[in-house]
Amino acid sequence: MKQSDEAKRRELFCIFMARGFSPEESVRRAGYGAGDCGRQSAALLGDAKVRRRISRLMKDLCCRAPEQTARAGLERLALGDVGGVLALLGDEETFIRDADLFHVAELRRPKGGGIELKFYDRLRALSLLAEMGAGGDGAAGSLLSALEKSARAVGSAEDA
Repeated sequence: MKQSDEAKRRELFCIFMARGFSPEESVRRAGYGAGDCGRQSAALLGDAKVRRRISRLMKDLCCRAPEQTARAGLERLALGDVGGVLALLGDEETFIRDADLFHVAELRRPKGGGIELKFYDRLRALSLLAEMGAGGDGAAGSLLSALEKSARAVGSAEDA
């Protein structure tokens, strides 16, 4: 029997919640649309079956090896969507509620106003992933070397 689209979205919502995303971000990532994410997440969390599923998934994630948890975090840093910080462009209340700051290493509010963000280094995360997987050699190592060289070249061209 094929799983319905709604059941798939519910399962994805539970997975994202168990992985530590906010309820609103979990709703968006599960494919519910960008409508009223707060209301949709409240409705889903109001369902006891959904809460139990999230609890089971969280327990499974807690029992994983630290290497698996580290790999998942590095994959999210290296390959994940940084669009969650777009909530920072809104007002203060939206900032607190909707911003996904997983990729942000440092956040500052200068005296002159605005927001200054410093992101984690994606190339470094890719490098660590390659070291975890293949010891940092082979095709992954050469790709990372090429990426680092091109990043340095771009950086030195911008400084000139």
